[in-house]
Amino acid sequence: MKRVALMLSAVAVVAVVYSCGEAEPPANRPPRAVGSIPAQEVIALDTIQVDLSQYFADDDGDQLTYGATPGSLTVLTVSVGGSILYIRGRSRGGSTITATAWDPDGQSATQRFDVTVRGAPGFLAVEFRSEAEDIGAAVLRLEGPPVDSIRAAAGLTLYHAPGEGGVRTFVAGTIPTRGPLFRFWVEDASTTREYRGILEQVAGTDYRQQPVDVASIVVVK
Repeated sequence: MKRVALMLSAVAVVAVVYSCGEAEPPANRPPRAVGSIPAQEVIALDTIQVDLSQYFADDDGDQLTYGATPGSLTVLTVSVGGSILYIRGRSRGGSTITATAWDPDGQSATQRFDVTVRGAPGFLAVEFRSEAEDIGAAVLRLEGPPVDSIRAAAGLTLYHAPGEGGVRTFVAGTIPTRGPLFRFWVEDASTTREYRGILEQVAGTDYRQQPVDVASIVVVK
């Protein structure tokens, strides 16, 4: 009986020693911001990159994953590959971006920074679209901000003059069922949505009048 009691006591001592010597695993710490992501600037229709790994850290050595959310999708768009944030300008303006880093346990840290999108000068084009194949002339009105250096597409002749709120043009030649009629220079080539093309008259290659709804026009980059 004494032997059994001694054995149980020894087991208890070992259990106590083992229990006292076992260290509790440290609690997981969330990622943290490192400094501040500086304000960025991008030209409309261009893309810049920001390495987010430079602005977040994890004291546990965990591998982080990254994401970003733009404040305005009309001004810019974002995507993330690995730790690289890609910022593409869409139109002039300003927006904030919220960048986030997550550890494997889902804990996170965020940073917000400002982005300014600058306009870039360039050419826009008025594109013709029609189901008819024998269009030989079109009269249209282009409304919007001021335009310059209007140039007819290859094989077409163009006459233009100032019109109400824009430019009125007459285009003659073998007009393709889909393709540019002319192009024009603007101070900000990201502003296609600020221009409106109104088709006023359409004629066949024999110059006979045709219904305007056989065709449409759109302003494209």
